[in-house]
Amino acid sequence: MAGDHLYAPFVESVKKVLKEKADIEICEEKFYTENKDVQSLGVACVVNFFGRIKGKFLIDMERDLAFALAKNIKGEDFDPEDEPMVLKPFQTLSKIIVNKAIEELNNLYSAKIEAAPPIVLKGKDALITVPKVEPVFVDCTTAFGKLRINVAIEEENLTGESYSKVFTDK
Repeated sequence: MAGDHLYAPFVESVKKVLKEKADIEICEEKFYTENKDVQSLGVACVVNFFGRIKGKFLIDMERDLAFALAKNIKGEDFDPEDEPMVLKPFQTLSKIIVNKAIEELNNLYSAKIEAAPPIVLKGKDALITVPKVEPVFVDCTTAFGKLRINVAIEEENLTGESYSKVFTDK
């Protein structure tokens, strides 16, 4: 598994961006690793990233939390039938989170990372397949519902170098 220093920017970015943009604070966190497919909590966004570091970021949350997030960002209530209107702020927020984390990694390691466009998925218990890389999971609790962060980083970069060599040969 890649070092904690590669996962931390994603987790910290989630906490900062949720607080700054949606006034949602993470109350509890539980970190663990597990190589298994993920059953969605309701609304998820996946962002792949590539460069000298390659991997996947997943943020998954309960539907009530997604509605609270959209309400806090847009300043308006959403009818349960307006779910598509809730997905856009969630997608935008996910992109902001990933871009902040990538910017930090690029600044620290000259990693030349870029992000693919975010993909939003909806449906409670939808199965999300995790690549054959042991990801770090962070289960979180907020006042509005549960949230799960999943970050998977491949052990070797695109050139086959180990990450320890990449970070010493900037």
